[in-house]
Amino acid sequence: MSLTQDIEKAVEDVLLRPELNGVYRLSRRGFESESRLDGRCLADKRALLTGLAQVLDFPDYFGKNWDALEECLGDMHWREGPIWLVIEYANAIPQGLLDTLLEIFSEQAAGWADAQRACSLFLCDLDNSAIPLLA
Repeated sequence: MSLTQDIEKAVEDVLLRPELNGVYRLSRRGFESESRLDGRCLADKRALLTGLAQVLDFPDYFGKNWDALEECLGDMHWREGPIWLVIEYANAIPQGLLDTLLEIFSEQAAGWADAQRACSLFLCDLDNSAIPLLA
């Protein structure tokens, strides 16, 4: 099994078990998914929130602010199945923006675990030992 296949399997395992919801680091890029963003394009709050809204199919009324992100991530009635995305080059996101994103996503992922729905964020190219390395 290749490293990419190992990563895909590890992500799949997390998405099958909502009790594992959270934020994880991945050891390499190249994970094929429609739910993928390039952190190099997320250099400011507007770009980050716009990218998240597109990938997660947020409704048109999404307000492109932190409160709206929290509300939409906590609702997601318009989308079936797991809530997840991969951000490649996560190290390119300014630290303050990344910290806020991680806080909101972690909180919402915990809420979805209680509802037995998978919700996880996977980050590539980030050296942060406080975030578990998945694969």
